[in-house]
Amino acid sequence: MPSTRSLRGLQHVACPACSRPLKDAVTIACGHSVCLPCLPRTPMGAQLLCPLCQEKEEEQTQPAVTPVPLGALGETCCEEHGEKIYFFCETDAELLCVFCRESPAHQAHTVGFLDEAIQPYRDRLRSRLEALRTERDKIEDRKCEEDQKLRELLTQIESKKQQVEATFERLKQELGDQRHLLMTRLEGLEQQIWKEREEYITKVSQEVHRLGAQVEELEEKCQRPASELLQDVRLNQSRYETKTFVSPEAISSDLAKKIRNLHRKILGLPKMMRTFSDEMCGFVKQACQDMLMADAKSTEMDDHGPHLQNSEPRQTFT
Repeated sequence: MPSTRSLRGLQHVACPACSRPLKDAVTIACGHSVCLPCLPRTPMGAQLLCPLCQEKEEEQTQPAVTPVPLGALGETCCEEHGEKIYFFCETDAELLCVFCRESPAHQAHTVGFLDEAIQPYRDRLRSRLEALRTERDKIEDRKCEEDQKLRELLTQIESKKQQVEATFERLKQELGDQRHLLMTRLEGLEQQIWKEREEYITKVSQEVHRLGAQVEELEEKCQRPASELLQDVRLNQSRYETKTFVSPEAISSDLAKKIRNLHRKILGLPKMMRTFSDEMCGFVKQACQDMLMADAKSTEMDDHGPHLQNSEPRQTFT
């Protein structure tokens, strides 16, 4: 049997099959050395045939002359024999050189040329690759669509936040304006009450002072002798006659009417504010409960899987 090194020296010899320099030469059991591409394609697992004598290799108890690749080692080499890989065993899913192919371990296996064996795998990989790309593109498109929907929802939420903020700010401003109006009215009434109080106290104080002066004068005259009192009795009688004092009103009727009207308005203010607060709290509470129920329903549907969503009829809200 020619050794591997001696066979490598044949790489410059012409191939008897194609008459060109031997390329990836192998030696058949019959003794002919030919290019690997010149070997007839045989069914997987069958023995190699010589293109010149078309004879099958005889089974031998020892590997006397086996197909040996000639020429420089290729990209992938057999770790056991150091020869270039040409074949693939589908049974063991192993890469084989010519020595491995003719070994008893792979004689009964399905073995074929590497370029032919790899093609079905490449086709399956390409098919799977196309399916994965299609699935990836679908998911990417769905992601973009759903992301757009989520962005629109976020925009709506931001708009609602601004709307709520503006509503409460406007309500705060209106309540502030009404509060300022009522406080201004109350302060006006307060000032008017102080004014009328000063006028009332002044008038009453003047009358009290006048009467007090007469009291003192009469007390002093009462201490005089009878002869002096009788001399000017007529004068004193007309001078000290009691005059009816008309007491002024502490609060004018116009001011009292204003106070009563404002009092009636303010009296109903707490009830009105409680009613407004109850309605506002009820509205917000109901809105929060609706959101919680919607979240719970969405979570339940997610837990049971998408088939529940498909089983229910789609509802359209207008």
